[in-house]
Amino acid sequence: MPRRKAKSPNTFGPELEEILLQAAKEAAGKPISEALKPDSGSLLSKMIGRVVELAMQEEMTEHLGYGPNERMDLDQAQHLGAAQRPNHRNGHFDKTIKTTQGPVQIRVPRDRQGTFEPQVVPKGKSLTAELEERIISMYTAGMSTRDIEEHFTQFYGAQANSQFISRVSSRVDKELVDWRNRPLEAVYAVMLVDAIFVKVRHSQGVKATAIYQVCAYNDDGQLEILGLYMPDDGQTAESASFWHKVFSELHSRGVQDVLILCADGLEGIEKAGRALWPQLHFSPCVVHLVRASTKYVARQDREELCRDLKTIYRAASFEAAMAAQEGFGEKWRSRYPRVVGQWEDNVLALEGLWKFSPMLRKLIYTTNAIENVHNQQRKVLKTKRSLPSRDSALRLMTLLARKITDKNLARSRTRPHWRKIVAELHIHFDGRIPSTWGFMYQ
Repeated sequence: MPRRKAKSPNTFGPELEEILLQAAKEAAGKPISEALKPDSGSLLSKMIGRVVELAMQEEMTEHLGYGPNERMDLDQAQHLGAAQRPNHRNGHFDKTIKTTQGPVQIRVPRDRQGTFEPQVVPKGKSLTAELEERIISMYTAGMSTRDIEEHFTQFYGAQANSQFISRVSSRVDKELVDWRNRPLEAVYAVMLVDAIFVKVRHSQGVKATAIYQVCAYNDDGQLEILGLYMPDDGQTAESASFWHKVFSELHSRGVQDVLILCADGLEGIEKAGRALWPQLHFSPCVVHLVRASTKYVARQDREELCRDLKTIYRAASFEAAMAAQEGFGEKWRSRYPRVVGQWEDNVLALEGLWKFSPMLRKLIYTTNAIENVHNQQRKVLKTKRSLPSRDSALRLMTLLARKITDKNLARSRTRPHWRKIVAELHIHFDGRIPSTWGFMYQ
C-alpha cells in the first residue's frame, strides 16, 4: 500500500497555492532574509493589504446593516418610511499604512453620512498596532528617536521621522495616567520611598530633577511600584512637602494604612508619612546613613570603617548595638569625631529596628529594593543626555516603572521567607492587618 504523503500545516487552497508558487520562484536562490524583506510591492504586503480591505468591507456591512449591491425590498422601504436606505456606501479613498512588511496601499470604504469608523485601521492612523507597540518598546528600551527612525527604515522599509515617533509614543499618555492612578490595596506592610534624579529641560534650562517613586511589597510578597510623581516645572529638589502630597495621593487611591515606612534621611519625611498614617513605624535607611557618614572618611579608611559599622546595625539586639557603638567610638573618635557623633544619634533612631526578627529587619533597614529599581532605570537613562520636557520624562519613567512592575508580577518573585515575615507582621501589628493578609497565595 503506497505511503500517504504528510500534508503541510501551511497548505492553502489551490488558488492561493498557485500565487504562492509564483512568489517562491521569485525568491528561489535568495537568503530568506532577502526573500522576505519588507517591500511595498511584495506578495506579503499585498496579502496584508487585501485582508485589511476585506475586513473593512465586513465592518461597513455591519455598520450599514446590508451587504454590497444588496437591494432594499418594498417592506423595508415602507418600514423606514423612505424610498431608499438613510445611509449607504459612497465609494473608497486610498490610504497608505505602515506594516511589518513595509508600506501597504489600501482602499478604505466610506459611507454617505461619514459615520463609518473602521476598527482594523482606525481613522487618522497610518500605523498598525503591532508597529506602534514595537516603537514604544524601543522607546522604553532607551533608544533615541533618531535610532528608532533608522531601525524603522532598515527593518520595515517605511519612513518615520522623529516627530512621528514622538507622536506615536505620546499616544500612550492616557494609558500611563490610568496606570499611575490605578486603585491600590488598603494595607501595605512595608513601603519603600526614594527619589531618583533625572536631567530634564525646564523653562530655565536643563536641571537634575527629583522624580519621586514609591515601592511596596503587596500581600503576595512581590515588589510593586505603586506610584511615580514629578513636581511642577521649575521645582527640582526633593522636599518633604512634596512627599506629603505623594502620600496624600496614595491615600486617595485606597491606601488606608502603612505599617512600616523605610526612607532616606530627608528631614520631615517621617512627619509627612505620619500625617496620613499616624501609627506607621518609620525606619531610616541604613544604606543612606552609611553613605552619609563615608563622605567624611578618607578612601584608605573607608572599607575598615564600614566593616565596623556593620557590627552596629547587624547586632543581635539593641544592647549589643550600643556596645558595638561604644567600641566604634573608642576606635574612630580621634580621626572622625563627626562620623562617631552621627552614629551615636543613628543608633537611637534605629532602636525600634531590633524589636523585629533578622528576616524582617533585613527587609526594612534598607531601600536596596528601590535602589535596584533605580539601577534598572539608569541603564536606560544613561543613553540620554537629558529629557526634552517634563512630560517626556514622566512618560519614559512611567513606561519603565510599568515594565519593571509587570516583570516582577509575571515572575511571581516572592520575597524570601515571606510566610514567616507575614506571621511576624500579624503579631507586631495585630488588629491592623486583615486576618487573611499575606496568606491568600501561600
